[in-house]
Amino acid sequence: MNSRILFAGLSLYAATGLIGQTGRETYRQDYDAWREAHANLERDAGTGGPALIPQVDRAASLAAAFETKRAAYVKSAAQNASQERQFLQTAIARVSPDVAPAALAILVSGELQTVTRTIDRFATDKDRGIQQLRQSLERERGTLAALNGSIEARQKAVARTTEASAVLEHARLRTSEALMAETSELLQNSVQLEKENAAWADYYEKLTKAIQDASAPPPRVEITTAAPRTEPAPGVPRARYVGAWTYPTVNGLYHGAQPEFVDLVIHEANGHVDGTLYERFKLATGSTGDPLVRFDFQGDFTAAPTQRFPLVTSDGAAGTVELIPGPAFNLLEVNFQAAPRANKIATGNFILVKK
Repeated sequence: MNSRILFAGLSLYAATGLIGQTGRETYRQDYDAWREAHANLERDAGTGGPALIPQVDRAASLAAAFETKRAAYVKSAAQNASQERQFLQTAIARVSPDVAPAALAILVSGELQTVTRTIDRFATDKDRGIQQLRQSLERERGTLAALNGSIEARQKAVARTTEASAVLEHARLRTSEALMAETSELLQNSVQLEKENAAWADYYEKLTKAIQDASAPPPRVEITTAAPRTEPAPGVPRARYVGAWTYPTVNGLYHGAQPEFVDLVIHEANGHVDGTLYERFKLATGSTGDPLVRFDFQGDFTAAPTQRFPLVTSDGAAGTVELIPGPAFNLLEVNFQAAPRANKIATGNFILVKK
């Protein structure tokens, strides 16, 4: 039985090592290929045009291959851990029953003492029959002494085996618990990886659409009695302005008051802009000012890269907001200024990331 527990441990070690050397290395190579194809995609998305779409498709394909292999590796590791745990649950060491109980040891020891006393009683008797009896008793004493020694050796061996079995059983239970926790964690990771794979597929689909929208010719403007609306400057598509934007939680760029969070949503229809900004600023310790800023703005696109619109805050103050395309396709600089009010933040400048 002990060898079965040892074999279980060796099997687990060997299987874990094999998965680590083969599965991880395989999906690591796919990861490197994916990241190489993905490099600079966001940076080039605003200027690359339709020629960039094959690179997006290749990156999406490599991402799917990487995520699929990594998920398969995690599932395989979970199945292996579960199988090893099932094996350990049946590999219980059992000590053989003691064939020489304590009562037998007491009986043999007592008989040995009795024979020894009898031999001593007849030690000086010269009778030939008595001497033959004494010799027979001495042979019996030798046999009892050998039996008594065997019983003591057996009892010591049983004690050592019982102690070793207890140690092995403790190790078996700890290993089984560790494998159960590992199996649960791997199964949870497998579910999360499937969601991650779907998220990347959705990301590349949206990136392709954004490139197509940015490269599409401007819509035909119909002549109406209303004032004509101008198109944005060439090379600055409306996709650089519209959408949902947020302030990054790490390494955010700002000037003046520091934002804690920013939520900006911009809609566009036929060249007309409708936007809402909601923001909380970080105030100095002890400050009694209002950290919240909310305003709406509307207007029409102009031919300049910097789009400027009038704004109205939630408490009725007027001002202006500027939208400036950032250095990357998914970055937008926002600069606003409102009429000063008591305990209110009137200006802000920061760079947002597209959601």
